[in-house]
Amino acid sequence: MSDESISSRPPLAGFQWVVFGPDWGRHPSVSQHLFSEFLGFSPVLWVETVGLRVPQWNRRDLGRSVQKIVDFVSGRRRLFAAAPHGLTVICPPTLPFTRIKLVRKLNVWLVRRSVEKATRRLQFKKPILVVTTPSQVDFVGRLGEGLSVYYCADQYALWPGMNQQHILQMERMLMERVNGIVAVSDPLAAQLQRSGKPVYTLNQGVNPVHFSRSQPQQSTGRFEVVYFGMIDERVDLDLIVEIARRLPQAAIRLIGQAKIPLHKLAGVANIHVEPAMPYEDLPGSLNTANLFIIPFVLTELARSCSPLKIKEYLACARPVISTALPEAEGLSQFVHVAKDRNAFVEAVVAASEGQLSFDVSGTQRFIESETWQAKAVEFGQFVSGLHV
Repeated sequence: MSDESISSRPPLAGFQWVVFGPDWGRHPSVSQHLFSEFLGFSPVLWVETVGLRVPQWNRRDLGRSVQKIVDFVSGRRRLFAAAPHGLTVICPPTLPFTRIKLVRKLNVWLVRRSVEKATRRLQFKKPILVVTTPSQVDFVGRLGEGLSVYYCADQYALWPGMNQQHILQMERMLMERVNGIVAVSDPLAAQLQRSGKPVYTLNQGVNPVHFSRSQPQQSTGRFEVVYFGMIDERVDLDLIVEIARRLPQAAIRLIGQAKIPLHKLAGVANIHVEPAMPYEDLPGSLNTANLFIIPFVLTELARSCSPLKIKEYLACARPVISTALPEAEGLSQFVHVAKDRNAFVEAVVAASEGQLSFDVSGTQRFIESETWQAKAVEFGQFVSGLHV
């Protein structure tokens, strides 16, 4: 290929991707946002496998297990693979019990069989393999890939309910096998430097056009404080209750799936918990919001994360208050960072009185430079610089 043809090629073209990730289309994961940008330029084979957590005997996990079996037997995910723009989705049957060697060997055989069949049909030649969790370590080096990348979006060993030693062991093996690592935050990248492999920090992106649909702002007559996202151990429920009691005339909306008990919120009339909603419908539900909050407890897990919602909040063109997460502090030009609980509550009060500054035009310019397309170009450039 001539130098001229290479230079004229679109920056997202020329790749063949095999990506291990969560169920495509079920929830808008970070990896799905990123690789959606390659569609139409480079083909993507998306491989759905089990996650890190061992299923429990509860309604949610049993339901997901049954759905996985139905997807495989019925071929529903293979039918879904007819999506346009070069996306192919496969759902090989796998078992989540990764501490059992026989199960891991069986998973490798099942996945390898499905992936090889798909890559032959797609005429892939030494594609780039991207894995997104430590549990996918056994597939690296066994799928005919030209090189491999670990795209790390969280400190998985610290997730509640995880066997920390087992996750760390798999992650160490994974870092030995891949050619490069991409992390979503600087604290996470610093921890992964111990691998000795090339590590690149790729901060979260955003879809500004999508979230601009939350504008223009409408009013319900009440000051409205909004949090959207997973309601899990990272969320400081005590702080939310304190805000609600300090501003009894305000409406505090929590939008998302609750993974922790919410009994602390019981009896607080102005706190409204709403179920998670489809990504497509989320901006329209935010038209009445006056303020967005990230009330995270400052644990080691929270400090290493890069909340996707920060830039999504900013794209809605409303003020944002966060606890002192490193990622929020890095965006302190646009995000109001509260150093402690009292400062957080006072900042919310100030916002309710119109006293919290917010640079609308500066924020808009920043967000327009942080698109997922720009992040995909960065990702491609990093991968292009790797050597086997």
